[in-house]
Amino acid sequence: MKKILLLFSLITLVGCSQFSARKDQSQHITFNNSISRGKYNFNLISLEYPNNYNGKIDFLKNLNNSLTNLNSVQKNNLNLLITKEMDTDFSSLIETGWFDKEIIGMKIVEDLSTEEKAFLNDFSIEVPENAGITQKLLNRQYFLLLKLTDNESLYNSSYLYTELDKSLLMEDILLSRKSIVDNINSIKKNFVYSDWTENDKKAVYIKNANQDINSLEDKSIIFKNSDVNSGFKVFPNSLVLFLGNSHKYLSTDDYELTSNLVLVKSFDELKNLTNDSNSVSNLLSWKRKDWTKNDTTESLENRFSTWEAK
Repeated sequence: MKKILLLFSLITLVGCSQFSARKDQSQHITFNNSISRGKYNFNLISLEYPNNYNGKIDFLKNLNNSLTNLNSVQKNNLNLLITKEMDTDFSSLIETGWFDKEIIGMKIVEDLSTEEKAFLNDFSIEVPENAGITQKLLNRQYFLLLKLTDNESLYNSSYLYTELDKSLLMEDILLSRKSIVDNINSIKKNFVYSDWTENDKKAVYIKNANQDINSLEDKSIIFKNSDVNSGFKVFPNSLVLFLGNSHKYLSTDDYELTSNLVLVKSFDELKNLTNDSNSVSNLLSWKRKDWTKNDTTESLENRFSTWEAK
């Protein structure tokens, strides 16, 4: 009797335009050799990025020291949450070796804007009393560049620094920056961006829990807060991993993917967090499998289960 009722329901549904063959969005997914079947966890590391320049310098020094002490496997598993300001500064460092207000020290004095001159004049240092305005600004530029390598003590308040002095110092600074630039480059593939970007090859963490996932770019990786779901789900245009341990866990027969947002107060914590994590860059190779029709030898119950409402 149960099979008769099921058959009647199937015939009714086939004739209804509101129903169509289901392409199971969760089960039909694969990765291009980057992730085999199994369990994976992705820790997203959030480090507080300072707003002021001096704080940023300390941040970069601590980050550089921590990354230098990580082995290649740990670096590969470090998924760093990147804010918009961090993205701006890190991109500038990688491309030029400079970031933030440092460009003020590189410029020729005559090219400085009013705001940039005011920034230099805020330094509480002595400058030659009999020097002109241009020379005083040049001395302040030199002092700014000395600060970048913790060599403020080398500043001579009675000396008239030249553009050549400044150029030589800039070369030394760029050499000293090589370590942090190399380290940032080594983890760049695992940056998780806190703001939406139009680059669909970036892993993206979306803060807005109500954002329409289907509106995002094709093949995006989305980390999303949810009070309901944990695990992951495949949408038409994006692979979404739900952060945290909500009560409804979504997984498949092939993959169990969990993710957590970890607020880190000390750089010393990075080592342990990378040991319990996988690289988000491996997720970028995901694709949906082609859905195939059920075998005709399947039971009626199984065949019926491949239909669902739109």
